[in-house]
Amino acid sequence: MSNDDLDPPYFEDLDTEGRLARAATPVLERLEQTLLDAPASLILTDAQGRILDRRVNHGSFRRHLDAIRLAPGFGYAEEQVGTNAIGTARETRQITFVGGSEHFTAPLHAMACATAPITDSLTGRLAGLVDITCRSPGDGPVMSAVVCSAARDIERRLVELGSERERTLLGEFMAADRHGGQAIVAVADDLTMTNRRAADLLEPSDHAILRDKVAELLRAGGKHASSLVLSGGEQVTIRCNPVEANSAVVKISLTDGHRSTPRPRTRPADLKLAGTSTVFANVCADLAMHRQTYTQVLLEGEPGVGKVALARAVHYRYSPERPFIVIESDADVASRCRAALGAPGGTVVLRHVESFADDARAAVMDWLDTIAEDADRVWVVATTDIGAELPEDLPGRLPATLTVPPLRHRIEDVQELVPALLSTFTPGRSVSCGPAAMRVLLRSTWPGNVTELAQALRHTLARRRVGQIQPEDLPESCHATGSHVLTRWETIERDAIIRVLLETHGDKAAAADLLGISRATIYRRINAYGITTAETRSE
Repeated sequence: MSNDDLDPPYFEDLDTEGRLARAATPVLERLEQTLLDAPASLILTDAQGRILDRRVNHGSFRRHLDAIRLAPGFGYAEEQVGTNAIGTARETRQITFVGGSEHFTAPLHAMACATAPITDSLTGRLAGLVDITCRSPGDGPVMSAVVCSAARDIERRLVELGSERERTLLGEFMAADRHGGQAIVAVADDLTMTNRRAADLLEPSDHAILRDKVAELLRAGGKHASSLVLSGGEQVTIRCNPVEANSAVVKISLTDGHRSTPRPRTRPADLKLAGTSTVFANVCADLAMHRQTYTQVLLEGEPGVGKVALARAVHYRYSPERPFIVIESDADVASRCRAALGAPGGTVVLRHVESFADDARAAVMDWLDTIAEDADRVWVVATTDIGAELPEDLPGRLPATLTVPPLRHRIEDVQELVPALLSTFTPGRSVSCGPAAMRVLLRSTWPGNVTELAQALRHTLARRRVGQIQPEDLPESCHATGSHVLTRWETIERDAIIRVLLETHGDKAAAADLLGISRATIYRRINAYGITTAETRSE
């Protein structure tokens, strides 16, 4: 972007009626009366610098603002239009005055702007910005004082509205609790309330599971009921009653009115697996129980969670001398199944059973019928990606179904998985993960689960062969949280930006100079790729 270019992006779906807008409206209306026909405007933006509201009564000045797209829907962050009061105040979190040629782009040189950040005291986060814009040169001290006062007034109203929201949610929560007999949970962005029954029922690890499910139900809209398995093995039904945006009161009832039967005490450590989270320990215990009774199991989970590794660990715990056979879709399934008949006491894993061709599935069905009548039992575990379409009659042949939790639902296990994987990858070498690097790993949602974590550590070990792993040793992907699959070129560009940001300790201007791009461009790329190095987060 040159200093002659001004092309702010336009955004369709902005929250123009949310809590920030409701808090700011009376403040803007009061200030608007003091401006009336003056060639000046009042502007409210969200935390990303996108304009939610504009108040201007001077006709010719309104037309000028429209010409430079300083209007509702357009984004004025620094990475989009260069230096300007809105963008700079957003970056610095300080009251900012920018006048005349201090603006990066020439079309803004005729403007003088003062902007103040609005902080949400309930969350401590930036909620938005309030701005006064007039023709240059403008009176910087006076304009700054006005927007500062306006920002403080809006912040006070945010607290009041936040309390109102909490009162509304609390009222719905208490109304649901008065009926008695059920576990009740109220869920909002930054708030969770539980009654005594819910507190007794839910383990700490259940909260992440419940919040994920509630978010899914809220996205679907309206009132919904859904089944859920808690980390303690309880099958429950949850009924979600939306209250406001991103908040709901949830009723939880145990299926059939009672808890599941006590589970064996087999722990992940007994299976030589890393992890102490309740939700993972329960799956390990359940699978071990099914192995001891030779109950055939359908083991489902997201790609990379380690379904085959879990089945292997259980097998070698109880029958290490017996064969462990994995049959995949590209094998001669029928002959492999027949061969398994001669392996009593062994384990057969049907890996990715959803991908088996029709003839292979038919062979599997016949084989399952055969071994069901055989006194020399074989333990069968069929693995599948969660949500995959299965033959209608397969679940009936596999009486037990277990779900291996994704790594994000047991993120605390990363602290045990990392040293376990490092010791496997570096026998005889002294390599450990430093606390700063571990914090980076714990922040990731790991969409590729344990497989992705293992790949990241292998990449890291190419950079750090001995000693303590530091954040800069981790692959660039660990420092980014982008929402789409990158092309090869985008991946190269993202990794280059992260490397330079790490070298410059997060100095975006210095990084842009080293890369030979503008500051606005590097801001744009940081946002687009979801780059979140420790230094960029601290700004």
